[in-house]
Amino acid sequence: MSELINNRQERIEVMKNLISQLHEGRDEEQVRRQLESVLQEADYSDVFLMEIQLMEEGISRESITKLCDVHTNVLRKHLDLTETPETVPGHPLHTFLQENQALLQRTAQIRQLISELSSADSESVASIIDKIQTLFNDLMDVDKHYRRKENLLFPYFEKNNMPGPSTVMWTKHDEVRDYLKAIIEALHQVSELNQAEALAFCKLAIEPAVEALEEMIYKEEKILFPTAMDLLTEQDWYEIYQQSPEIGFCLYVPEFEWIPEGGIAQSPGKIKANEDKIHLPTGMFSLEQLINVFKTLPVDLTFLDAEDTVRYFSPGKERIFDRSRAILGRKVQYCHPPKSVHIVNQIIKDFKEGKQDKARFWINLGGRFIHIAYYAVRNDAGDYLGTLEVTQDLTELRKLEGERRLLTYDEN
Repeated sequence: MSELINNRQERIEVMKNLISQLHEGRDEEQVRRQLESVLQEADYSDVFLMEIQLMEEGISRESITKLCDVHTNVLRKHLDLTETPETVPGHPLHTFLQENQALLQRTAQIRQLISELSSADSESVASIIDKIQTLFNDLMDVDKHYRRKENLLFPYFEKNNMPGPSTVMWTKHDEVRDYLKAIIEALHQVSELNQAEALAFCKLAIEPAVEALEEMIYKEEKILFPTAMDLLTEQDWYEIYQQSPEIGFCLYVPEFEWIPEGGIAQSPGKIKANEDKIHLPTGMFSLEQLINVFKTLPVDLTFLDAEDTVRYFSPGKERIFDRSRAILGRKVQYCHPPKSVHIVNQIIKDFKEGKQDKARFWINLGGRFIHIAYYAVRNDAGDYLGTLEVTQDLTELRKLEGERRLLTYDEN
């Protein structure tokens, strides 16, 4: 069998066959034993290619997501041999790894506190739960770690025709987010727990959430990041490096400037304005004026063309939702969490078919009232050209009463 598994595609075929058996309900332990009998080592990129090929062969993203933990578990002995890439301080991957270390420090502290509950007296239980709650508040910072992956790193996998595994991972991100939010909400609602109740809560809710977060870190360091280091160029990483501060960092702030080996090929997003006029039906702008008009608008704009590709977003000073240059040229379906893609698709479908021209939503976000509207963009003949998303914070406007007729400047 060794000559079989030394051929990469045939090795992947063996893995696919066994993982498909898991999909059909075969016992996980039997599959693990068989894998270990035929594979001396599983390369991280083999796992990526296996997932892509399974999806291409008809196994749905939802099924792959459900199997993700299982097949990673089955292959863990071999993935453990994978070296986590080494990078220099300031490199985006170095930052990701430092954030993981900070997250693991918190999960280790949570596990230690749970173990202390077993012997805690009634007075100590409340204190331990308070400490766990504080640590979970810290863990919520993982959202920025995930958003940098989703909005900055994943687009490069899509550009290299590898969207499947990153889509699966985005779904796993949402599972972790939901776990953390649910636990924090539950901890806020619980006034007092006795020792037995606290231990039960830890067993049923807290431990699974911690395990889900730690499992994601394992997948990143053993599968995603090694693949990314092989896939992305130094220029790709530099673009991620430049845009990362727009989203923010998780429990760690890089203090080092990073410049790619060989220097900077180009700095993304630097547009040189000139005095050439842009003529429109109702007037004209210089390029510099037009750029800064869009920057000044008190709304966030995002435009996607008739092929569902993101082509523009306005560079406001205080955006409501994250936008980065990495989404330009990206299909809009990849810019939303998988659980909400069906809504986006329905809006675009209705716009393209001429059934609707506008869809509006409003939400409460961190105490702010946010209005989100989607408009079908059409030419004079009624042909669909794309969709414009307009997002605005209406919190202060909703408070207005009466009239203001005299000149009064608002505080900035």
